[in-house]
Amino acid sequence: MKCRTSMSTLLLALCAIAGIAHAEPSDEITEAEKQLFMNDQLSSLKSPTTLSYTFKRSGSQEAPFQDSVEVRISEDKSGRKVSTVCLNGPRRTEIPEIDAAQSNPALMCFLERDIVEMQRLTGGKAAYFRKRIRLALSEGPKGTPVKVSFGGRTIDAKEYRITPYSNDPNRQKFPKYLGKSYVFVLSDAVPGGVYRVDSAIPDPAAPDSKNVLIEDDMVLASAGPKG
Repeated sequence: MKCRTSMSTLLLALCAIAGIAHAEPSDEITEAEKQLFMNDQLSSLKSPTTLSYTFKRSGSQEAPFQDSVEVRISEDKSGRKVSTVCLNGPRRTEIPEIDAAQSNPALMCFLERDIVEMQRLTGGKAAYFRKRIRLALSEGPKGTPVKVSFGGRTIDAKEYRITPYSNDPNRQKFPKYLGKSYVFVLSDAVPGGVYRVDSAIPDPAAPDSKNVLIEDDMVLASAGPKG
């Protein structure tokens, strides 16, 4: 699996795991992998443009909060730059600036922060959680057509859903988090291609309810020039 040079730490790590995820080098890259990590999502956007996402945490296990993610596309004499503000203040996760980026780093922001949170919650290793996500995507989840609302319009999108820990061979180490799901909603009709990313841990004490221990939800709010 070849990664674009514009991808940074997290995506490179996910690509490096490909040799483990795919038994044979000739195995095809799945639709979900292509849509998430290999599509050109940014080069058609004019500079300067800022993609603004809302970020909301909810659930019963930890204090809820609301924050934001911004992907800023700019250009100077040295070329096109893409910088990311991944939450703010003490919650901020550093995402390196990328030259001539094509993949939307909002996805990298969400997943890198999520992986760090899983490490904090369980005492496990970040590399292990990256591997589980990568393996789940390599299993080929299919995109489900959905409708989303953006800019006052109803837009066609596709939703990809994975549950990386449901068949985890080390499930006894993380029993509280086995039902954790990730939802990726993508559309070529929204700026940056990534409309929504959500992760949710259902309450194992109430499996038939909609109660969650922790849910993180990032949704595209606006796109355009921003001073």
